[in-house]
Amino acid sequence: MPAARQSTKAWLRAAGIRPRRAWGQNFLINPRLAEQIVAAWSVGPDHGVVEIGAGAGALTAPLLAAGATVVAVERDVALVDLLAERTAAEAAPGALRCVAGDIRAQSPEALCAGLAPPAGWGLVGNLPYALTTPILEWAGRHRHAFGWQAFMVQREYGERLTARPGQAAYGALTVWVASRFEIERQLRLGPANFWPIPKVDSIVVRLRPRPEPPPGRPPLAQLERVVRAAFSQRRKMLPKPLAAGLELAPERVVAALDAAGIDARRRAESCSLEEFYALTAALADLLSRPQAGR
Repeated sequence: MPAARQSTKAWLRAAGIRPRRAWGQNFLINPRLAEQIVAAWSVGPDHGVVEIGAGAGALTAPLLAAGATVVAVERDVALVDLLAERTAAEAAPGALRCVAGDIRAQSPEALCAGLAPPAGWGLVGNLPYALTTPILEWAGRHRHAFGWQAFMVQREYGERLTARPGQAAYGALTVWVASRFEIERQLRLGPANFWPIPKVDSIVVRLRPRPEPPPGRPPLAQLERVVRAAFSQRRKMLPKPLAAGLELAPERVVAALDAAGIDARRRAESCSLEEFYALTAALADLLSRPQAGR
């Protein structure tokens, strides 16, 4: 049986590969679902895709079958050569580049050097839970190198990414992502689609980068300071966590909330991205002077 068509689980076992719990490895083993995921991304021969944690090639193979140029990044050295062997039947000459390493230590320019797909680059991956936030931070820093991004994440984490103001899952992470990306949920995957079987469902989310804030809007670094402070005591009304987190006098915080049109009796979880931008703008002069409110 060709390697690409062999059961992922059987192929991994035959190669002596066992999932590393310390790395949070859960391999996607349902090939039809993998094809469905890739089909939802509308990838074709003009597209390039950087794949994070390519693993056993569950997504790599259908990406190559769709005609995409793939840069597969995998930090498990034992899998890298095996991955190229397993996907050889699907890859046109020059369509697959395997890179051994941690995506967080890479740059898009180095990964994609010498490759120029006409439709540009996407970024995808089945992300291990323990590393989801650090990898998202990397993706956020390099978001303008990719026209779109799509990640498979644990359901609870995905709900935090896609939550709306007022929902229990809404928090600082939600606002961080929303300030950089437009995001949508695509598919939900049950535990039986993975090996080893996780205890939770997963979902696929798709992200498109937002442009940099236009002139007149506060920079993202200032927005992050305000959001982190606001959610530092999420059960408290806004003046207390903002004053403590930003080291500002409470009356100055209340005045800024009033200028932003936000009732001081509200809590962080009720505020939209636009309201956080308005609040950051109202606090901008104070934020530029450390401890200016004391």
